[in-house]
Amino acid sequence: MSQTGTKSNQDDTAGKGEKKIRKIPDSSQGPDFELRLLTLFCVRALGAGYEFEVTKEREDLSGKFDDVIFRYRVVYDMFEGLDWRYRFLQAKHKKDESEKIKAIELLKDDDNNFSLPKYFRSFCMIKRRGEDIHDCILCTNIGFDLNNFQKKGIELVSINDQPEDILEFGPQTLRYQLKFTEELRRKVLNEWSDVYRFAIALQTCARKEKTDWKNNEIFKRYYVALIKERVIDSATGKFHVDFVNEAEDLSNGAQQLRQTLSDLAGNNWKNWKFKLNNEKRKSDKKGNPLPLRISEKELDQFLEKFVFVVNTPNVNDLKAILQAQDMSKYYPREECEQQTIRLLDEMQNEFSNKKVGYWLKKEKSKKILLDGVPTTSQKYQKEVDNEVGFNDVAIDKIAVKLRDLLANKRIGQIITLAPKHTAVKVISAIKKMQEDNKTGNLLVVTQSCLEDRDDRERWKNILKLKTNSESWKNMLKLKTDQHFLVVVCDNETPNPEDYADLVPDEHMDNKVIFIGRNGIDEMKDDIIYEELNENSRTAILKKTITFQGTVLTVGDLVGNQPDKVIDYLSIEELLSQKKDVNIPRPDTSECEESLYIKRQLTMVFHESFEKKLAERLNRTIDQLHEECRITSQGEIKWFVENQDRESIWKEIKNLTDEGMSSNAIDESQLICLDEGREQIPIVIISGVAGTGKSTILSNYYMEMKRVKPDHWIIKINLVEQQTAFLESVTADKVVDFFVKQLHIAEDESPFSRSLLRHRIETGDRIAFMFDGFDEISYRCQQNVIRLMKILARKKTIKLYVTTRPHIADELQFELSQLAHHLQILAEKDQIDYLVRYWQSNLQEMEMENKSIIIQTFAESLAHRVSQTLRDEERAFIGVPLQCRILAECYQSELEKQIKNNNVAACQTLVHQHFDLKSLYERLLDTKRRIFREEKAESSSFNPIVSCAIDFLIDDIESHLTKLAIETLVVETKEVKNLWPSQQQYFHSEAEISEKENKITDLGVKYGLIVRSKGDKQSKVQFLHRTYAEYLFARYLHRGMDINKFDNQLLDKKPVRDLVVNEILVEGHYHGVRVFLNSMLKKTGHSQRTELPNLLQKLAKSLEEHITRLSQLPCDSNLFRVLDILDRINHVNCRIQYAEPSDRHTNALTVTLPTQNLFYTLLNCLDGTLNETERKRVVRSAFQYPFQFSTFLYLSKGQLFQRVLSYYDDADAYDVERIVMEFLQERYSPDSYVIVFNNERAKDVVGEMLKFMEKNGENLKHVWNPEQFGLRYTPVSLLHFFIFNEYYNCLLSQFLRFLSSIFVDDYSFTELIKFTLKMQDYNNDNWTFPSNNGIEKTLDILRDLSRPRVMEGLCHFALVTGVIEKYYQPFAADDEDSLRDPARMTRLHWAAFNGDMEAMESVGDWTCSVDDSLTPFYVAAARHHKLICHKILSLLETSLTTDELKTHLAEYKGFVYTAMWDAVYFRNFKMFQLILESVKQSLGRHYLMTLLKTSKPRDSFQNPRFHGSSILALKSGKVLFKIIAQVLLEDGSQNGYTDLNDLVFHKKATVEIVLNNIEEETFQKMVDVNGLQNWTKRFLDYDVDWGFRLLSTVITRFTLNQRREFIDIIISPNIPTYQFNGMNVSYWEKWFKNVFTDQNFESLDKLLKLLVDGIPKLIFNYNVVIKALMCQNEKLSTVASKYLSSLNYLKFKARVMRNGPKVMNELFTSQSTQERVGRNWINILPFYLGKMGKYHFEKLVNTMLSLHTEKHGKKTIQISLWSKYLDSYYKVEKVDQFLKLVSDQLGKRAVRKVVLHKDCMGIVLLGAELQQDAELVNALLTHLSDEDRDCIEHLLESSLLSSRRYTLDDTTEPCDCQPMNDCDCWY
Repeated sequence: MSQTGTKSNQDDTAGKGEKKIRKIPDSSQGPDFELRLLTLFCVRALGAGYEFEVTKEREDLSGKFDDVIFRYRVVYDMFEGLDWRYRFLQAKHKKDESEKIKAIELLKDDDNNFSLPKYFRSFCMIKRRGEDIHDCILCTNIGFDLNNFQKKGIELVSINDQPEDILEFGPQTLRYQLKFTEELRRKVLNEWSDVYRFAIALQTCARKEKTDWKNNEIFKRYYVALIKERVIDSATGKFHVDFVNEAEDLSNGAQQLRQTLSDLAGNNWKNWKFKLNNEKRKSDKKGNPLPLRISEKELDQFLEKFVFVVNTPNVNDLKAILQAQDMSKYYPREECEQQTIRLLDEMQNEFSNKKVGYWLKKEKSKKILLDGVPTTSQKYQKEVDNEVGFNDVAIDKIAVKLRDLLANKRIGQIITLAPKHTAVKVISAIKKMQEDNKTGNLLVVTQSCLEDRDDRERWKNILKLKTNSESWKNMLKLKTDQHFLVVVCDNETPNPEDYADLVPDEHMDNKVIFIGRNGIDEMKDDIIYEELNENSRTAILKKTITFQGTVLTVGDLVGNQPDKVIDYLSIEELLSQKKDVNIPRPDTSECEESLYIKRQLTMVFHESFEKKLAERLNRTIDQLHEECRITSQGEIKWFVENQDRESIWKEIKNLTDEGMSSNAIDESQLICLDEGREQIPIVIISGVAGTGKSTILSNYYMEMKRVKPDHWIIKINLVEQQTAFLESVTADKVVDFFVKQLHIAEDESPFSRSLLRHRIETGDRIAFMFDGFDEISYRCQQNVIRLMKILARKKTIKLYVTTRPHIADELQFELSQLAHHLQILAEKDQIDYLVRYWQSNLQEMEMENKSIIIQTFAESLAHRVSQTLRDEERAFIGVPLQCRILAECYQSELEKQIKNNNVAACQTLVHQHFDLKSLYERLLDTKRRIFREEKAESSSFNPIVSCAIDFLIDDIESHLTKLAIETLVVETKEVKNLWPSQQQYFHSEAEISEKENKITDLGVKYGLIVRSKGDKQSKVQFLHRTYAEYLFARYLHRGMDINKFDNQLLDKKPVRDLVVNEILVEGHYHGVRVFLNSMLKKTGHSQRTELPNLLQKLAKSLEEHITRLSQLPCDSNLFRVLDILDRINHVNCRIQYAEPSDRHTNALTVTLPTQNLFYTLLNCLDGTLNETERKRVVRSAFQYPFQFSTFLYLSKGQLFQRVLSYYDDADAYDVERIVMEFLQERYSPDSYVIVFNNERAKDVVGEMLKFMEKNGENLKHVWNPEQFGLRYTPVSLLHFFIFNEYYNCLLSQFLRFLSSIFVDDYSFTELIKFTLKMQDYNNDNWTFPSNNGIEKTLDILRDLSRPRVMEGLCHFALVTGVIEKYYQPFAADDEDSLRDPARMTRLHWAAFNGDMEAMESVGDWTCSVDDSLTPFYVAAARHHKLICHKILSLLETSLTTDELKTHLAEYKGFVYTAMWDAVYFRNFKMFQLILESVKQSLGRHYLMTLLKTSKPRDSFQNPRFHGSSILALKSGKVLFKIIAQVLLEDGSQNGYTDLNDLVFHKKATVEIVLNNIEEETFQKMVDVNGLQNWTKRFLDYDVDWGFRLLSTVITRFTLNQRREFIDIIISPNIPTYQFNGMNVSYWEKWFKNVFTDQNFESLDKLLKLLVDGIPKLIFNYNVVIKALMCQNEKLSTVASKYLSSLNYLKFKARVMRNGPKVMNELFTSQSTQERVGRNWINILPFYLGKMGKYHFEKLVNTMLSLHTEKHGKKTIQISLWSKYLDSYYKVEKVDQFLKLVSDQLGKRAVRKVVLHKDCMGIVLLGAELQQDAELVNALLTHLSDEDRDCIEHLLESSLLSSRRYTLDDTTEPCDCQPMNDCDCWY
């Protein structure tokens, strides 16, 4: 122990007996001095690279050198290996540093601090134990007193010049070795040994007769040896006999002790006696051997190893040195003091309470030293650890990457988008690696910690300190300690070479890892949600978000796919939570919930819609379904493109325009968000201005959010965002567009962006509402449509869009969805709205009877408006807006009535008249009054102020008019033409702008405009578009009204051209035209008065406009080109909204519905042009179409008459064209009645009839049957007049006209006959029975004296039962052979009366067989079965078989004619009688021949009216029952066979009849020839059609029949179909065909019904695998619904295993090559997961394998992959495939696929050739960065050696092979 003491006043040479100074132990500084020296040893030994251990206070090991015991590893040689070398230190600290060490103190053999004898003995003890001693050090902070050293025989030898790693403190500290004189050496050899001391101790004890075993150190040390080595006999307490007698076997120690005793006391010692401590002996069984004498060698060794270190720093200075010189190597200077204190404390604690034998090892020392170094590191780690944590999978994954990265390098880089989070992952991985190895260290710093030179040097020291040298590792066989420094960079990762000095080459175990956002790409890391640990995931999911006004958790928003939503930036944002995430809600202020009235919407679709459409297109339902399908929600699914699609759409539009019966749509269905319910994916809400389209959207938004607050409902005001939509949006930029341009989510919120991107990409819980489609420019509309199409790719995304009707058609076509039409509010709802509005606004008025007055006033106002507002105006403005305007305008009037308590308030409205103009004028008057009274706060009695306010109001309205023009007119140039800027040279621009802002603010107060919330520049917009339209119309009216021509608006040609070419034509000016129409005076007749010059100029512009359009070619594409050229050249004759297919959309045809405006334009033409010119212009305008619907809907005959006046000299072509246009209009039954059956339409039809009569000669030429045959036009016209009772008054007039045209009786008869048979024509729209039509016709014909025509119609009168009214037999008996007016002989009349006797008396019955009106026909019509049977029996014997079949089955055959007339006129009793007669008389065979006949072809050769079988007619259900009854009446099974033959005779029959068969009949039809034969009849027709029909029919099968059915369809032995030379089952054949049902509804139904047999169907060979590759992707979804989890896994395994083989088989077959080329992508999901890797590689190789095939005369080599990219690719599928290749097979495989080559070149170049940037990007995305950069460079520089050609360019096959691992492309 180190001790301190006071300075002695006595001389150091004080002799024996002199008083000694008592030394006072120092209890504080000594231990600190020892501790600091021990710490110094550890710190500096670490820095010097020692492999060491250290301990203290082990006297048993080091004797008196026990303050610091330091041992380190040394290498002796390669054979002996390693051993420890020791440094022993005794520390002596003096508080009084002026004290000096005297020579006498060194030589005294006592317990003083510097006694050499005791240190020598300790050395000897250590040496004798065999330890390798480096040195034994006596260290003190005082120096020597050198006066007496030589005298005492001691020489101090300085060794400061020798190297010292640890005890180096500067020049003041000295290190010495000692050298003794010979005399002193002798003395030392004799007296310093323990033997001598032990002998003296024994002598002393013997004399005192007392042994101090306890306190005497030497006794304690050698007590056991005294007994053990037989020095003392424990029994007697005397010297042992052997010791006394000097036995030969005594130990060396015992012998030397005996000799010493003898030298000391002669022989007196032998009788000494001792008191022994037996307890001590028992407890200390093992002790030291007896000491030996000192040898010369030992003394020399001691003097060599003993080192005196004096003048060391004291305890405080030592701490300062440790802090300044040592700790500063590892810590910043500002931290050194704190770290030094920590280090000393930890070193002291390290040895506290430790067991004997504890050694502090190097690694522990290093840890204690550097424990503060990771403080910054740990602080940083703790900061990020608290923020995020990762699971074991992620940690193991990056650990593998780290090993690969750092295998042969010292510095590595990791590129990541989230350095902090990747650092956490890396740290965790390193810690786990070190735990496994139980070695190594880890430090984490930010890059800023390495930027300073001192900082870098410090880290260099730390890293050096942490490294074991290679020699030590090899010699000690240590594990490889990998020490890591992780440097987290804020941005760019630095160049590794700049930091090479941190880890020199010899320190390969030190690894520096830089983690940054960019740099040299050595290793990439992605932070994904799946890698987070449970705590971090939970923390994220529990974070709260303000989501469109509702506080929800992240978990609520991401659902069960958090990994798909939460990306690295979202993780960082959500975990750091620096600010709250707020996803804003849209503005819904226009919807006042308290005033909202539930609305009704309708859609023109019903069950028969598709059937009607098929009829229009002359197709069957099956044929239509091959081209398109229309779902019950109005969605149109197209299977054709371009012109085919357009032609079908045109007919769909015609059907919807006809006003077919509409289905009311429940609002709950439109806003339904439940996945389980059937939804409408796209909702087009069409309604006229003011019907509440915006309000209903806002209401839908609130309802949807109320039910599903986690749904993201994005409502976009298109008018506000019009600027954003000027640019087109691509699929990859959709999210950026919504965030950056529309500000749907916060720009700086990664989570918002990621959530939006995920929901758009997946369609999960998201809906878009686009409001005001009709109010934006054409360019913006096209971009909105393009955006909606992108969004609609995900069927689960709900889309809403509002528009006015004139734009709805384009939306419906482009979005393939029928529109929903807002219905006007019923009067009750109008009243309800008015009452709510006024009660809300007049709450403060507490007056008696207020509620009664409000209710009464509302009822009266609503009723009066409905009476006086014109229909067309009400249809335009819409009742909701009308109600709002009325509520505002009449509120002041109502207040007066309430104040006056006028319960009869309704009386004030009696004389009110409402029209559109007055309504808006009153609104402006109200705004003016409110502005004056409330905003301006002016008193009306002040005339000056009043006048000033009037001027101000004029300025405001003028400014509002200018804003209206800017709102509605797109082009700035045109705005300036309409509203020229007034140059104010005396005002600066700033002053003008300030004035503009002031007047705008006043306009906002005025109440018609509002500042836009969605625009950063705070633009203004009108509260409702109609306000702008009204102001613009008022402005135009001043220039067009003849009576108020007070401005020069039309003086400029650009303005006139704009008015004529755009405002009067384009769709988005429709509202302006309606208002303008209401302002113009109605002038029905032509006014050829003197016109103002400006209106004459307008007429000339109108003439130019129509003439130019009439000269355009019909080709719609050319029309588009010319229109585009017009736009480019700024020609002022643009037809922006006109349908391209209609080249005659012009100002006259467009303004026709706005009659006042139309009349004004006609009057302008009449007053400007001569007769010839105006006729040419008008006829050109109405060249095609004539637009009869407009005349029928909007006017009486006056408007039609005015237009027809321009055709008073029309030629035959124009006349028939006009008439035919009338017939082109087609309507549903309900709409037909609405449109035609009213006086207005009757007037129009009457005018048309007059026009026809006037032009009869022209029509006679056109309709001449002898020249042109029977024409469509007269037949349709006659049908219209005959079968519509409403036009009964015009039938006689029309028939008279027809009679004048069709002079020939035969032609007239054929016309009427054919018309009367058209019972299935025009939607079967009968207003009275068909026999009435015959009766009316016959009545008129009789009046017209057309007996021969009546004669030709007699059999119709017969079959309908009215013959007796019009026909009577001749009375003369001698006229037997002649016919009466009914064309009937006496034989016919006998058959008519059922007189068999009379018939037999006539004799010859065959005379009339060749005539359609035969006795058989008469008897059947009169229901005389016996006569019919008799006639047929007779004829069977008299006619040949062929002749009989002719009459049965061919046109005009007597039986055939009779049966079909019975069918035509629904005389079912006659029909049944004919069948029974034929069966009974001629047999089943002839009956079946008759029943299989088709509807006859009459003179009018139109396939729409003929060719159908009996059972395909509308009365087919009734007819089938009659047929079944006849065939089965004899109970024979043949009847069921016959029924089957009849049902399967034609496909159309099968589909229609099957559902009409009763259950018992159905089962017997199935059983009669067996289920197999019955099934074959379906599938042999057409397998796809058959399965589709069977999916419905199978519901009627029994369980056994269903099982048998499965066996039938999967058996390859039943059908005769073959594929590649092998029999194929119906099941497989079905899937190899092209499905007409692209949604697989029939398959879905089939599987649902056959669920027990699913395994048989799914695992039937490879059928379903082939189906997956031949059909669209929906097949997989449908099929997997019915698979159990186990079966799905089995099926997945089969797909993986057999997929490549099936793919190769299908691709090499010509019949399936195209379909597998399109659909192979469907099987990719089955290869996901680790199990699919091997099989997926085979699949990829199959896709890349080249196949030789013929292409015309050429032979080419092509692969499935190249075929797909050249012809069928979808970008998203290419991306999906390459991602799977990358994930499963790696980047090299991606390169192989992307650079795949066939005979036409590299497929990548094919994508470039197609100029599809998205495809090229998809191909390059999944390449490694190195490959991608290289390829992009080569593409840009055109250095690739081969280009890709099209098939037409390919001339010869090449020898190319797939580019497997070839690097030649570099």
